[in-house]
Amino acid sequence: MAVESMSITTLFTDSGPLLRYAAGLFALIFTLGPFVSARGQETNADAAAQADPAANADAEPEVEPDEPPPFDFAPYKTLVWVASDSPRVSADTMRDDLQKVLDRDFHAVWRTTIEDAPTSVASMALRVLSEVDFDTLAATDPVIAVKRSHDDAVRIRFAGDVGRYASSILTTTGRMEEVRSRLAGDPDSPKNAWLRILHAIEGDAVSLKDAWAKEDTEAILVSRGMAETLTEPEAKIIVPPITGQVIDAAEAYDKIFIVRIRTATTPMKVESVEFDTLMRYFGDTSQATVSSFNLLPEVVGATLRDVFAPVARIDDAGKSNAVGLVRASGLVTDKNSPALVNVGDVLVPMVRKDDRNGSPISIGPLDWAYLLTKELDGRRVKMDFHAGRAGGLQGRKNARTHRVGLRIRPRKDETLLRLHAKGDPNQPLIGYEIYEKELEGKSMTFIGRTDWNGRLNVEPNDEQPLRLLYVKNGGAVLARLPMVPGHHEKMIADLGGDDMRLQAESYIRGVQNSIIDLLAIRELFKARIMMRLERGDLEPAEELLEVLRNQPTNERLANDMGKRQSEFIKAIGKNANQQRKVDEMFSVTREMLTKHINPKLVRDLEEAMIVAKENGGKLPPKSDEESDGV
Repeated sequence: MAVESMSITTLFTDSGPLLRYAAGLFALIFTLGPFVSARGQETNADAAAQADPAANADAEPEVEPDEPPPFDFAPYKTLVWVASDSPRVSADTMRDDLQKVLDRDFHAVWRTTIEDAPTSVASMALRVLSEVDFDTLAATDPVIAVKRSHDDAVRIRFAGDVGRYASSILTTTGRMEEVRSRLAGDPDSPKNAWLRILHAIEGDAVSLKDAWAKEDTEAILVSRGMAETLTEPEAKIIVPPITGQVIDAAEAYDKIFIVRIRTATTPMKVESVEFDTLMRYFGDTSQATVSSFNLLPEVVGATLRDVFAPVARIDDAGKSNAVGLVRASGLVTDKNSPALVNVGDVLVPMVRKDDRNGSPISIGPLDWAYLLTKELDGRRVKMDFHAGRAGGLQGRKNARTHRVGLRIRPRKDETLLRLHAKGDPNQPLIGYEIYEKELEGKSMTFIGRTDWNGRLNVEPNDEQPLRLLYVKNGGAVLARLPMVPGHHEKMIADLGGDDMRLQAESYIRGVQNSIIDLLAIRELFKARIMMRLERGDLEPAEELLEVLRNQPTNERLANDMGKRQSEFIKAIGKNANQQRKVDEMFSVTREMLTKHINPKLVRDLEEAMIVAKENGGKLPPKSDEESDGV
């Protein structure tokens, strides 16, 4: 009651102990608040789990992602797949020794895993390693294809969901044995519930595809390549948790190296290739021979060092230059490390654009484009951008667009350049001239002409690996082709042929020559007619004037030019550059025609004829001023 009788002023001025007690109480509440809130959340979560234990069991575990290190301090996560034709050589027999060899150059910049290649990858690598690509490898991955028309297709996101919402998954006997042997984790765990509904059918993959069309089929276990061909109805692809999945490895590692070892030959042969997972790009292969099993780790390590391509992230790009940050460069202490990019190195620019699900919409190297390192600025590299088309690296920065450069090392003696007509590989561009332009200057050097099949061998330049080539025909530049001879065995340029433009140019030159001839003829007729009118020969003058009227007129020539111009433009098609050149030639010729071939000359002679008739059939003599041309 005493407190109630106090005024507000007295409460805040005379009740110090009360305020201190309130402040302490508030501090205690703020201290216990997060604990109480967390306990409340745990209680709610427990209640939800008790209410729906099945949902809690099927939920995929969520792992809090670690904060990634800065790009220049982020080591590469690398995977080495060993494909051997002998049980004597495997990842287990080489792992320790090979790791020691790799640590000499990459201890700080690689986090390496060495494993035997999955069966599908090994079988492809042992056939032709240089022709392996990502789509071919990923097409062999076993996946679960669920019909999108399934009632619960929207709810199915993981393999465990298939076991929950579907009643059967059909597959072949061989595929069933394969996935069981490669199963990851506990077979009885909720994420492997799909195994309990896996049923084998009689027949092969073709029979399985036929079963897909049946209404009672809910899902099938097939290769990714086959699953992507299922369209009636469309398939929703689910990746099961089994080991050796190419797609999983591509998401888990930055670089995958495939090493093929052939022991049946003498000496043994080693071949390695690098797969950059972000850009899904296979580089060139490196080959070596080895005479002893004891030397295998050394030789394998040397080939891996040779094919490794450092990555430079493009942070800023203009029309003709770019600035990049080299990955893991902050971890390097040796200036000769193969993980660095040096002045004079050439990189292949690549762009990847993803959709909202992280799947690439467009991916891979830019056509006829290279980056040439010009300057080092700490861990950044400044590069010149040379491309057949401008703007390839420009664009807004966003989380779904990746721009990088991969360093290359030419290994071949020459590159075969082939030119063919746009959209028609069977139409070679024969006799086209190839010139080389200086990178820092303007002078052009003739290299050669394409042969009967549109081909020309281009050799490397020891002083400058990047060569800037221009394609000319009939004096016109058709294409700009930057290339590094020796990087690829063969490069094909799909160009718009210049034959129609040359035909148009030939026609226009003929028209211009005709205009010049017609101009001379008209002037000659004018002089003869005027001479006869001055002498009083009216009848011969009228005959010559009639012949002059029958000469080609401006309207006739212009109409013919208009028809031919339409024919040339239609034949050229969508090549805007050639269309522009043809339009310019016809425009200049029309101006020439309008200026020199016009009706004025005939009208002046007709007026002179009238004057002569009015003057008794003869023109009056010229005055002194007219005679002098004043």
